[in-house]
Amino acid sequence: MSGLVQVCLYNADEEASSELRSRIGELNFVRLVSEVRFPADLAVLLDDGGVNLIFFHLDPQPETVVALIAQVAERHPEVASIAIGHNTSPDAILAPIRAGCDQFVCEPIDPADLAAAVARVATKRLLSKATSRCICVVGASGGAGATSMACNLAMEIAELTEKECALVDLDFQLGDLATNFDCDAKYTFYDVAQSGPDLDRAVLSNVLTQVAGKVRLLARPTNLDQAQAIHSDVVHHTIEVLTAMFETVVVDLPRRMDTCVYAAVSQANLVLVVCQLLVPSIRNARRFADALTHAGVPAERIEFVVNRGDSTGGRVTLKDLEELIRKPVFGVVPNDYHFVARSLDYGRPIASLEGSNPIRKAISAIARQILGPGATDRGKRPAGKGLLSRLLSK
Repeated sequence: MSGLVQVCLYNADEEASSELRSRIGELNFVRLVSEVRFPADLAVLLDDGGVNLIFFHLDPQPETVVALIAQVAERHPEVASIAIGHNTSPDAILAPIRAGCDQFVCEPIDPADLAAAVARVATKRLLSKATSRCICVVGASGGAGATSMACNLAMEIAELTEKECALVDLDFQLGDLATNFDCDAKYTFYDVAQSGPDLDRAVLSNVLTQVAGKVRLLARPTNLDQAQAIHSDVVHHTIEVLTAMFETVVVDLPRRMDTCVYAAVSQANLVLVVCQLLVPSIRNARRFADALTHAGVPAERIEFVVNRGDSTGGRVTLKDLEELIRKPVFGVVPNDYHFVARSLDYGRPIASLEGSNPIRKAISAIARQILGPGATDRGKRPAGKGLLSRLLSK
């Protein structure tokens, strides 16, 4: 999961509903998915998945709620829970804990106490299992091959992990991800923006398009006018929810630095700048990397991939590039113009055409480097405030 904790409130006391929802809503990085009053409704919600944490309001019948806590703990041990109640006697506090609750918060609720309880649960039960990663791919120049890289990287990661991988087209005006899969997406990023505050897992599950293998695509808007309706807050929240849904999210960026791009790279574990061994391409790669660093992206999360790296005739070598960026390149993809052109014409990514092709082997090696032990330091979430302060801050 990512920093977004999906929570449910179980509450049979209508009079307490407004106060409980208000206090939960004050917590940053927490999204209230639903409030339910009956055990049957809670069972349906848990069976559907997507809930990380349940707040159990013990009043007005604490014995009944404690029995329900025990059932949930037995059937859904992966779901954390916090009990909330007025009675603060030792027996009243111990009863839900013994039934399987992780924490107890007394009423009236102190926001700091509630945030601390969620922080303890998240650290112990949720964030410690975090494996999600967001990988942004951008081309240093037109025709650098970044979109093809994003498509094939998503396919390779999905195949290697045997899990679904989300692929996002952030070039709202001229993006080509859907074309690369010969796909006519029914829903696009515009539909995500139109959902407004209702944007959650359910909305995104319906909007995403299943393409090759286990790749789920979020396509660019159908026309240019729709692109104007998508703002940075929508992009930030969309990627936040996607990283809670998928172990890996690959984002194809446009070749510019605007608020929507920053909303994506600020959540990225890795930004791959795809360039060629040509002076204009390398200069742009360096400029984009400098812009990312200036925007707050740590330099260790910015890597360079050379496309068509075995081409001859240019005066720039791989050694020249590595001296300029002061680090080894992350990967080198060989040149095979006719093979790549065939994959584009047929709308079938390289990974689906020929497993032994050198280009596919190179991209697969990049995917393995991202997934392997060497990517752990690179794959940590961006450093920032502690979880408790993030929960309380706005």
